[in-house]
Amino acid sequence: MYSPVCVLWYLLYIAYSNGSKTKVFIDTDNVIQTIPDRFLSVTIDTAQIQANWATLNFSFPKIQRLAEGLAPCYLRVGGSSADFLQFNPGVQRENNMKRSGDEYLKFRPYKKRNIPFEDTLEIQKLKNFTMSGKQWDELNHFVEVVGWDLIFDLNGLLRQDGLWLPDNAKLLMDYTSQKGYKIAGWELGNEPDAWTNIGYRITASQHAKDYRLLHTILNQYSQWKNSTVIGPSTTGKPDVWRNLGYNINGSQHAADYRVLHSILDQYPQWRNSLVIGPSVTMMSNIYTYMYLKDYYGHGPDMTVAKFMDPKLLDSLKHQIKLAQGLAPYPKYGKVWLGETSSAWGGGAAGLSDRYVAGFMWLDKLGVSASLGIEVVIRQDFYGNNYGLIDPKTLDPNPDLWSSFLFKILVGKSVLNVTIDDKSGNVRMYAHCTNTKRTNYKPGSITLYGMNLRTEPTTVTFPQFKPDIKLYLYMLEPVGKEGLKSQTVALNGKTLKVSPDLTMSQVTDIPEIVNGTFTFPQQSYGFIVISDANVAACKNKV
Repeated sequence: MYSPVCVLWYLLYIAYSNGSKTKVFIDTDNVIQTIPDRFLSVTIDTAQIQANWATLNFSFPKIQRLAEGLAPCYLRVGGSSADFLQFNPGVQRENNMKRSGDEYLKFRPYKKRNIPFEDTLEIQKLKNFTMSGKQWDELNHFVEVVGWDLIFDLNGLLRQDGLWLPDNAKLLMDYTSQKGYKIAGWELGNEPDAWTNIGYRITASQHAKDYRLLHTILNQYSQWKNSTVIGPSTTGKPDVWRNLGYNINGSQHAADYRVLHSILDQYPQWRNSLVIGPSVTMMSNIYTYMYLKDYYGHGPDMTVAKFMDPKLLDSLKHQIKLAQGLAPYPKYGKVWLGETSSAWGGGAAGLSDRYVAGFMWLDKLGVSASLGIEVVIRQDFYGNNYGLIDPKTLDPNPDLWSSFLFKILVGKSVLNVTIDDKSGNVRMYAHCTNTKRTNYKPGSITLYGMNLRTEPTTVTFPQFKPDIKLYLYMLEPVGKEGLKSQTVALNGKTLKVSPDLTMSQVTDIPEIVNGTFTFPQQSYGFIVISDANVAACKNKV
């Protein structure tokens, strides 16, 4: 007779051997979405201008090489500090600029209110400052060198008697036009519904007038007549709007956008214009229609478990679907995630810049692409806890390596994926392979995703022949810190910026297996099936 313990161990062995398998099916007959080249884009917070770029040296070859790896992409420069910036091309030294509170900011006094997701320490940092011509030159030269396109957030708090004063914006535009700099888009103010938190209030109708004035000014410049205007951005908290004396629900706000589109249709130059906004920070079941800001939680509240929680990851799907239902494409244009990362408030210290953050980042890219999001703008390229590069060493954080792989391996055409894992712990997304940046042949497909389970799983693709070659790019943490490691290995080889500053190592070392592969526990990566021979991918990338 076998002892009960032996029987138990045997049953556990059988369960483990048979239970850790995952079947993945790809619909190769239909392309469900198409993403643009700039789908994965980045931000730099305006606060970095106030800090005179801190340790970010735009002329540093290492920074340029890292940025080039993400090109083409948008660079959005914005954030709370945008509403405290003034441009002075002649100033010789970057410093804080003192300004009389009555000279410009003539708002009705309004009681400060507690906005729960605002960071008190961050509010205390909001002081008026000057951007010099030199700083603006550095920024524009950088985006030109690395192949990025700039979107800039203008100061919406330069006001007198309740009206936006465009003089400083015009000064910046005149200077920019004379220099021949190319600006992809403009934004006016950052989350004006939260201005009450610093003691000011503005009505929705007044802000609409501000945007009309901005359009009028842009039309004075030939290069910006058809430029993208982004906004107005909002925090999206209903209690904040109620603090301003308004109570509006989603259907009412969708109706507002229908009215806006009908007005724009009266002007020939704007009939086909892209209207992006209002943006919201999506928390407490708040939704918007065109320009979303998405975070999964507040930095100090985040944990390793939350970064890997399937239900929390799934929350983005519900947000996007509701937004698209309220403002359906193509009538209202495609949705942007205009500012997004793992956690607001600068990110989660010791987590948002570590390996574990990659679960949220890759899943966000996959969900967004499969649901038709036009652009995902990652907060930040540099700065805070969620930056793609370390502010001290300027080395890539794990999310930058996975972003490189996405840019190189993932093409524009999105395919539907079905997985026999109802728990949501194994998550996969598929595109046609990017054949422009790789040597893979047309008809190839790229999958990317993750295994959130605490044990490995064997992944199979039943629709393909059993010995089909799989080219694996598996990313795993390095060192004793595990999921909190700031160092990542690709197929067992630690990734570092090479002495010659090339990034070829990212795609030069795939592991090749036949038919199936073992997805390590709590890891993520990319898989290319070069011999998939998908007709929909023959003429697409």
